[in-house]
Amino acid sequence: MSGEPTPYPPYPSFLCYVLVEGPVHGSGAVLPFVLAVQRTATPDDALRWLQRQARWVADRLDPDPAVSPWVVPAMRTDRVPVPDAPTEIRVWSDAPDEERAARARLDQGVAVSVVIPDGPDRYTFAICPQRAPVRRRPRPFIVLAHFLKR
Repeated sequence: MSGEPTPYPPYPSFLCYVLVEGPVHGSGAVLPFVLAVQRTATPDDALRWLQRQARWVADRLDPDPAVSPWVVPAMRTDRVPVPDAPTEIRVWSDAPDEERAARARLDQGVAVSVVIPDGPDRYTFAICPQRAPVRRRPRPFIVLAHFLKR
């Protein structure tokens, strides 16, 4: 052993969260509300978690007509007449190009986020790389000196 400090990976964890911001009825205030938070060890785990959360949020806002058992064929349409937040969330979470771009940013230590509006509300899906301090091993002579003082 050389006695040199053993550094951790530059980004040993990733803080992932889903946030919704919207007006509080009757007060005029716009407040954030955290829907989910997770810390992961790898960018792949972070992206997988965020994609699952995005699909979960989209399905709670509006069940996916392609897979919902109670949607009959007559209810399915080819296009939505207006921009639809659940559809935008699903498209974003399933886009391989978006995933590759997000992975490249995370590898560089840059946070990734997407904000999707839904009327007066906004949904934020984000991953933030978290740095850790370099862990240094104590030098043997310092430890020995500490015990010799007793």
